[in-house]
Amino acid sequence: MDPVEVAIAISIVTVVGAGVTILGVFARALTRKWTQPRAALPPADVERLQDAVEQLAGDVSELHERLDFAERMLVSQRAMHPLEEGPVEPA
Repeated sequence: MDPVEVAIAISIVTVVGAGVTILGVFARALTRKWTQPRAALPPADVERLQDAVEQLAGDVSELHERLDFAERMLVSQRAMHPLEEGPVEPA
C-alpha cells in the first residue's frame, strides 16, 4: 500500500470515530435531559394559579345564575304574551 493511501485511511477512521464519539455524547446528554423529572412550580406560582382557578369558577357560577334568570324571564314573558298568530309573512 502506498503511504498516502494509509494516511487517508487513518484520517477517515479518525474522523468517523470522532463523529461517533461526539454523537454519542450528544445522545447521552439528550437522554439525561429528557428522562430527568421536571422541576415543580414554586409554591407562590401554584397558589397564584389556584386563586385564578377559584376566581374563574366563581365567575362561571355567576354567569350560570344570570343565564338561568334570563331564561326564566323569557319563559314568563312568553307565558304572559303568547303569540296569537304565526310569523308574519312578507307581502
